[in-house]
Amino acid sequence: MSRQQYAMGDGAVISCLDEGQGEPLLFIHGFTGTAIADHAGLMDEFRPTHRLIGPDLRGYGASRPPNRDFPVDFYQRDAGDMAALLDRINCGPVTVLGFSDGAEVSLLLAAMRPDLVRGVVAWGVCGVISSEEVLAVQSWLPLTNWDETRPEWKRQIIERHGAEQFESMITGWLDAASGIYERGGDISYNLSNRIQCPVLIMNGDGEVGNTPRDVRRLAKRIPNCRLEFIADSGHPIHKDQPELFNAKVRGFVEGLKESP
Repeated sequence: MSRQQYAMGDGAVISCLDEGQGEPLLFIHGFTGTAIADHAGLMDEFRPTHRLIGPDLRGYGASRPPNRDFPVDFYQRDAGDMAALLDRINCGPVTVLGFSDGAEVSLLLAAMRPDLVRGVVAWGVCGVISSEEVLAVQSWLPLTNWDETRPEWKRQIIERHGAEQFESMITGWLDAASGIYERGGDISYNLSNRIQCPVLIMNGDGEVGNTPRDVRRLAKRIPNCRLEFIADSGHPIHKDQPELFNAKVRGFVEGLKESP
């Protein structure tokens, strides 16, 4: 894949993979991920038929320096970056495929800039930071235990983003999530009624932080939304049920071609 660098207005740089021909797909990765780490399988699914646009969000992967930080409005900042990126690329409306934090960003992008988005597939999402989410992520601490409790995740973070980001990335996200929760918990829920395009939300039936209660509430607020719970799956549906997941995304994307 070819990689392009795009400067944001505040000096941050977004590194973006861009390949192929056809209707454009924008892939937005999740927390501690990159475009390739989270979306390689889905990119392989669509490479023969679509243009693939895969940015690393600011501070992640190839979009460094500067390193990642997490102000309480980081979701909105990432959505603004994606809007600026699409304006620069000038590829026309895209179908956005977003996982986890990237799913929240996908919904915000569609709400903030409906002219840029033709459709959204979002998974591992619920629109808010819930009390259940805050409780669940408290198990990440202390970080000194990760060599025993989460060695693979620690290795991935260091490999993708640099050893210097391991502690700051985890504690930064935790602090931001706590701040969002203390302010009422909203991420994408409040703006989601502004989304004009079709949306497919998928969550695993084993999700913990993104509760069925909250994702049902989110889906009801989006005017044209279908919600599916995927059996025998946790947060990363694309890894837990890859064949089923790819088929559902393919069906949604193909269905957009038949929409007016």
